[in-house]
Amino acid sequence: MLKRNRLLILLGVVALHPLRADEISLIRVGEVWRCFSGVTEASSPISAWRQVGFDDSAWPQGPSGFSLAADEATVLAQPPAASSVFFRKQFTVANPRAVHGLVLRADYEDGFVAYLNGSEVARRGLTNDPIPFDALAAGHRRGAAEDIDVSAFADALLPGTNVLAIQLHAFTNHPATLVLVPELLANFPRGPVIQNATTNSVQVTWRTPLPADSVVEYGTNSALGRSVSRAALTTNHVATLTGLAADTAYSYRVRSAAGGGEAISPVFTFRTLKAAGDITFAVFGDGGGGGVPQFQIAQAVAQSGVDLVLHLGDVIYEVFTLGLADTRCLSVYGPHMRSTPYFFTMGNHEMYADPAAYLDTLFLPTNSANGTSYFYSFDHGDAHFVSLYVPTLYPFPSSATNGLAVGSVQYDWLTNDLAASAKPWKFLLLHSPLFDSGPHRFDDYDADGVADRIQLQQILLPIARHYGVQAIFSGHDHHYERFTPVNGVHTFISGGGGSQLYPLIEQDPLSVQFWMRYHYLLAAVHGDTFQVQAVDPSGTVFDEVTIQQAMPPPSLAIEMVAPHVFRLSWPTVPGTKYQLEAADEQLTNFVAVAGAGFPRTATGDNDFYVDDTGTNSPPPPSRAYRLRIVP
Repeated sequence: MLKRNRLLILLGVVALHPLRADEISLIRVGEVWRCFSGVTEASSPISAWRQVGFDDSAWPQGPSGFSLAADEATVLAQPPAASSVFFRKQFTVANPRAVHGLVLRADYEDGFVAYLNGSEVARRGLTNDPIPFDALAAGHRRGAAEDIDVSAFADALLPGTNVLAIQLHAFTNHPATLVLVPELLANFPRGPVIQNATTNSVQVTWRTPLPADSVVEYGTNSALGRSVSRAALTTNHVATLTGLAADTAYSYRVRSAAGGGEAISPVFTFRTLKAAGDITFAVFGDGGGGGVPQFQIAQAVAQSGVDLVLHLGDVIYEVFTLGLADTRCLSVYGPHMRSTPYFFTMGNHEMYADPAAYLDTLFLPTNSANGTSYFYSFDHGDAHFVSLYVPTLYPFPSSATNGLAVGSVQYDWLTNDLAASAKPWKFLLLHSPLFDSGPHRFDDYDADGVADRIQLQQILLPIARHYGVQAIFSGHDHHYERFTPVNGVHTFISGGGGSQLYPLIEQDPLSVQFWMRYHYLLAAVHGDTFQVQAVDPSGTVFDEVTIQQAMPPPSLAIEMVAPHVFRLSWPTVPGTKYQLEAADEQLTNFVAVAGAGFPRTATGDNDFYVDDTGTNSPPPPSRAYRLRIVP
């Protein structure tokens, strides 16, 4: 029986460390559940399996969500005779009295009944009572998670160990589809998370089950001491903290009161962005499929210690909708987003439905051209980041006013934006790649007979070269790839954020690294050096590159300070090695000047060399000098 009731973990892997709940997310998406296929009743008596003390150690286990198809984290290996599955998840609550709101979130197909510590709290599509293992449910399509307010049952929570038990039923015998993606949230069905961070401000967003007021308490220590509030009642809360100091750690918590109760979050911390200096950040795209690799990447990025995270698009598969915004995105990255800002770039899967779902869920900077977040820029430390709207070159309705073409609103905004930035490092982020060896290499979404990658090269490479952009990051194809720099511009594909990987189709002539591997990019700006590492979920660095900031050609000044004495001077970059060379007046046969420690490494901002031919020597012939930087 146990062999028939097995679960098959997708890809033959499990999460590196089981995802764990906290005081808000009592049960998170991606956590491990125990499961039993309904070929018989799950226990005798029929209700025993719903209780806290039931021994489920013989039941197979796997991370949520669950599906008969290979489209969730765990594939249910369902026996032919079964039309139901029983699920159990133990969780702990430190202080049940602090839970004023309780939400069961479920994306499901077809019907279910949920029990908290043995008591029924919700049901959908089933009417029998009690419900036998072979009962059939009313049909219900998956794809939009439902938030079910079960706050009336919060009193059933126990201090310490609790159990949520769910029996899931198909609408027919021998079902082809059966899906469950469950979460249990205390007080806040979403958030709190920080978004749209700058050097002096941040937005805090969260959601409550019922309309409530909005309060954020914050400060530079655990005493907090400052607050912003809004008395208007709402379920979607947004508070903007202003007047903050750059590169400063702040503590905060949110409070929402309604109906005589008040929900209070734990205290979290965040750090404002830097006005200048060294920074670290993570980059990845194409992750929102709800599988184990997405959870692994999310966990690895959360443990990386970066200042911020850049997502390259295709945030949710198959389509970014409000019904999937939590289970595919905010529930996955939300714990990290409580302390670390995420900046998202639009991909094509954000455009397959109304993009308002994306724009209303994610709070991002806006541009000065049309006031939207389709494309935007921001600064952090010594870097300037530009997020472009290039989901593909397909003519989506939004592309008419936001698309990237020479002379378009976005194109003119981009050139002006880059021209106005004095940051020494500049990075472009867009979903579609300029170079590609994967399946999207031959894309021609606008059907003009020219591959989209070629068009993007023609549009963006001259701009990048002219305005000093050092690197361009893209996703879209689900692999990692690095290319030979073109006129000093380095390009990367980082599409291994968790969705199904893509193979190499035709190697691009400029491709130097191609890996069909789940990963994220760990990037660091340190002075005039930029390092990028490709890191897989286990923490293995499988590719890395170090980029030096392009330096202007060295300039050389020559002056006569006495008869037959010449002084040559030049501005320097400390740590850079210089070689002085001389030639005759025909400017041929330049040779290195000997002596005086050449080649020599600059230790200050200026250096010089004196050429003294001696007063008793005949006048020297005409000479030419040049200075060059050497490795």
